[in-house]
Amino acid sequence: MVRLAKYNANTFIDGAICIAAACGIGSVSMSAIAVKAGAPIGSVYHRFDSRSTLLAHAWLTVKADFREQVARHWDEEDTWIPVAALLDWCRGKPVYARFLLQYEDCPDLGAPLSPELSELLEVEQARLDACFERCLLRRRADGDDAAHTLRFMLIDAPIAIVKPYLAQNKPIPATLDAILRASHDAVDALAASPH
Repeated sequence: MVRLAKYNANTFIDGAICIAAACGIGSVSMSAIAVKAGAPIGSVYHRFDSRSTLLAHAWLTVKADFREQVARHWDEEDTWIPVAALLDWCRGKPVYARFLLQYEDCPDLGAPLSPELSELLEVEQARLDACFERCLLRRRADGDDAAHTLRFMLIDAPIAIVKPYLAQNKPIPATLDAILRASHDAVDALAASPH
């Protein structure tokens, strides 16, 4: 009979995400992850050769989920759809949202990564960038101003409004949707008007 592993890579990735979301990236260590998972530290090192490798996998997990749940909506005709998806994602996966808030783009993981893992990080970021580029094309938006305006509508404004609640581990109130919708519609109308 085959003996199944008691701990798998996802157990440790989830542990790293939870620790980082609750206490900050600086609190993530191999021993803290082992304690979180209730596993021997050797089990963590058996699957990940370093803290930076484990954090890279955590980042990839969260970023891919964000892309699949939120960014894939960026090229919808109605730009409110991805904003609503972002709010839903933050409410449904606040641990992931708090983890992602600690990084702007690709995180500084504190140590060099293998070429293969570095490439995976670049590929994931390229997929996310491609979602945004498709949105710009759909809106026939040209130039830096258009890209900044679109980024503000889809990412910056929604993140700014939910960040205080996520940072304090509080539920995101439903009243924020109407405030954000009014902001979104005003910026959208301004962007659509001839200058």
